[in-house]
Amino acid sequence: MNASTPDAGLVGRDTLLAEAGTLLADGRHLTLSGLPGVGKSRLARTIAAGPAVRGAAHVVDLAPLRKEALLPHAIAAAVGLDVSDGRPVRDGLLAHLAGREVLLVLDNAEHLADACRILVPELLWRCPGVRVLVTSRLPLRTAVERLLVVGPLSEEAAMELFLDRARAAAPGRFGTPLHDVLARSLCRRLDLLPLALELAAAKLGSLSLSELEHALDVGDDLAPPDCDPGRRPAHHHSLSTVLGRSHELCSPAQRLLWARLSVFIGAFSADDAGSVCGDRLLPDVAGELDRLAEGSLLHGRAGSFWLPVTVRTYGMRLLVALGESARQQARYRAWRGRGLP
Repeated sequence: MNASTPDAGLVGRDTLLAEAGTLLADGRHLTLSGLPGVGKSRLARTIAAGPAVRGAAHVVDLAPLRKEALLPHAIAAAVGLDVSDGRPVRDGLLAHLAGREVLLVLDNAEHLADACRILVPELLWRCPGVRVLVTSRLPLRTAVERLLVVGPLSEEAAMELFLDRARAAAPGRFGTPLHDVLARSLCRRLDLLPLALELAAAKLGSLSLSELEHALDVGDDLAPPDCDPGRRPAHHHSLSTVLGRSHELCSPAQRLLWARLSVFIGAFSADDAGSVCGDRLLPDVAGELDRLAEGSLLHGRAGSFWLPVTVRTYGMRLLVALGESARQQARYRAWRGRGLP
């Protein structure tokens, strides 16, 4: 897929766009990482369609790929390479790109990180005019990778995005001070994540703000009634599909810890998590915490961690499905009262 025009609906990302442009100008491999739904793909596609890109830009959506061996095939298709001549696709791709100035956007690369970690350095070495922009929850950790973490929107930018989409879904229904108060509360509740805000706003064609709050209370995952594949990728149709894809990429230990951590309200330390979540099934809680944080599913700073609300809510469902909800809630209450041994 070729890059098209810049996304006019991108809100609150001017600083990130400028920083990404600088990093791509200084280096040849930039990875955008961050929480599921934070807007990595939209940001990358806006960069690819921007005026600062030299040469052609090609977006390769890796989300549908399930086999690492198909990575060169997907890139070849995106750049318009005919692979019917019998040559190995990898060799043909390198030869095709060797004399070209190209920006390759490898979108949703986390599940193919190992394959990308091998192919990207080879592309950069053999094809001096190629630059690579990757979106992934995890960094690739190549020798020349520049990493840019995409955080949630500012509260004001989140409000601007949410109200803009809400007014499009329900013209004339928003604009009172009460609406602003309720909208700001919803923005915070949805972690200021662009995808969650857009999915929530789309519901306002049939729900009021207070009804939307209630829907979230009872576990609505914000899936729109008519998912248009042409408008939104399949893995972005609901919060559950976005988080479910991230869940699939976790190890069994990370999945179990994600579920158990959902009992925490607010911040906790590695020792706290070990006390509440650790047992013979999870002997290395501290190590798994670091891996969840590296995978953009957990916020961490100076030894303190916390789950984004959307991630925590999904984890609570996992905990119920595991049959551990009552046990973990009891352990959490005992920890708060310091009754755990």
